[in-house]
Amino acid sequence: MCRVGCPTQNHRSYAECCRGLQLNSGEDRTFRQRAWDAELSAYRGAVAEGIQPDGTSMAKIDAAKKKSDALGVAYGG
Repeated sequence: MCRVGCPTQNHRSYAECCRGLQLNSGEDRTFRQRAWDAELSAYRGAVAEGIQPDGTSMAKIDAAKKKSDALGVAYGG
């Protein structure tokens, strides 16, 4: 009663064989890709303003923008 790709082939039912199986719906990858794209876009925007963040993460980009605002000049990393 196991699925074709089951390595043990010793489950009592198809449902038991499928328990614990992780299915990738693609939604997680899409979310991560959008977050990645947003960070890179924010980084490019900061660099276009003359700001040089310490990294490409949103936290580092936001920190560089805040430092630039506080100093009155573009933060240089």
